[in-house]
Amino acid sequence: MERIGQGRTAEIYAYSNEHIMKLYRMDFPLEAVQNEFRISELAYKKGLPVPQAISLIEHTTPRAGIVFERLQGNTLLSLIIQQPELLEQLAFMMADCHYRLHCERDDEGTLPSQKQILSSAIHNVRLLSEGDQARILSYLTILPDQQQICHGDFHPDNVMLSDDGDQYWVIDWMTGMSGDPAGDAARSWVILMSSTLPENTEPAVRMGFETARESLVEYYMHHYMQLSGITRESIESWMLPVAAARLDEDLPVQEVEHLLKLVQERLRLLDD
Repeated sequence: MERIGQGRTAEIYAYSNEHIMKLYRMDFPLEAVQNEFRISELAYKKGLPVPQAISLIEHTTPRAGIVFERLQGNTLLSLIIQQPELLEQLAFMMADCHYRLHCERDDEGTLPSQKQILSSAIHNVRLLSEGDQARILSYLTILPDQQQICHGDFHPDNVMLSDDGDQYWVIDWMTGMSGDPAGDAARSWVILMSSTLPENTEPAVRMGFETARESLVEYYMHHYMQLSGITRESIESWMLPVAAARLDEDLPVQEVEHLLKLVQERLRLLDD
């Protein structure tokens, strides 16, 4: 099979003309793969713009994988880098897509709980003192409880636009959850502000992304708040637990330093 893409957790292969295979790294937990397959199925059945999950591959290869419907298009991230003049339009598309996901509810309670996921991750962060962990976890309990569908990792590299520009899809549903849309938007905000491109990214591409980063954040936030009616204050209220929970992930040093600084700033705000 021809490899057509890769990320930190998996490689993407051309499986057929109609399908791709997402093949996870050797040490990646099988439970997480099974979870992505289940959540992808649920999102597809609800009519959300997601690729159809066809089959789960667990035992036929040393590495677990999922066969998905093959999409013809590009990620918003690649389009932002290739066509920076379309930045505001693409940011609006991203905000519109995110808002539409949040209009759907998980009334059946089949998705993991946003607060439980954040709480578990914060408990695992060794870069935070026990005292800071306790303060963040206590603060998390007072935030709103909702049952809207949230993606949990919504950013421009997880949204694909069709070649004709008429359709978009949201990919990578491993972190799908049920919760407050403001918390999901806060997660996107944190990712957009702090994330780094892969080390092998060409310098010109990296520079283009850094140049566009601040404008992308502002355009996305402005459009999302306009569509949803959610205030900036509501989204910012989730920044502390979201940033702290992200420290549980395997991230580059530069991003970890940025997140630690953000967490400490937000903790100081609790004292004001």
